[in-house]
Amino acid sequence: MSMIFRFVAFSFVLLTAAFWLVSSTTLLPALAGEAIRLHLSYLPQRLTETSGRQYDLLLDELLDGADVEVVRLVAPLKRTTALFKSDPGSCVFPANVVALNMGDKVSEVMALETVDVVSLRLYTTRKQETGADLNDFAPERVGYIRGSGAIHLLGPKADRFLAINSEEQLIAMLELGRLDAFLGHHPDTALALDKLGKPNALFASPHAFRNLRFPVSFVCHDTKAGHLLKRVLDPRILTLRESGHLRQILGRHAEFPSSQDPEETVN
Repeated sequence: MSMIFRFVAFSFVLLTAAFWLVSSTTLLPALAGEAIRLHLSYLPQRLTETSGRQYDLLLDELLDGADVEVVRLVAPLKRTTALFKSDPGSCVFPANVVALNMGDKVSEVMALETVDVVSLRLYTTRKQETGADLNDFAPERVGYIRGSGAIHLLGPKADRFLAINSEEQLIAMLELGRLDAFLGHHPDTALALDKLGKPNALFASPHAFRNLRFPVSFVCHDTKAGHLLKRVLDPRILTLRESGHLRQILGRHAEFPSSQDPEETVN
């Protein structure tokens, strides 16, 4: 009886050991190498994940061969912002901490190295003086791109502006007289005008409207995953910038930080 008992016990030990060996080989990689969720805003002129546009090329350049696993999740601008805010441990691109409007949670996110700058421009069908202002137009006759993070900075009248789905629609509505002006993101609007073959069809404010220039970067929740992505991507972004390759990727309309730009408030 004792011999049988020892055999059964020994068999049980072997089976248990085998189970844990198999379990550890299947579970450990998932725990050690869990992918970072990167929420991406679909921008028809710059990021689609299928068309090889500027930010598409940049993402491939930064992430291919990087020592980190990233899941890229693309959605419309407004939805991407909401998904990022509700997804602790994730990151978002392209983004700006101020434009994300994080409220009392602003200290819980961090900006990575700046990629480029997006500025807000006022577009009309007539040439503007440097001091052109929104007060020149009825709010109901001013458009902007749906999901723009800059609009909440423009005061209470902004609630009466018209949210439009794309740059092409904004351009067409202005040309048809259905809008008197629109607030467009540069370089996105310039790229849309080029795509339509109408680079000089509209007039843009010669400088960033109300000096609204937003450093664009990856923004992450302040977690281990966020710090990992920062350690991996910051040196790569700096190398691309210093070599001039970043400007080549982002094209002739791209803007970059200047000494007059305010620094991001969260790092």
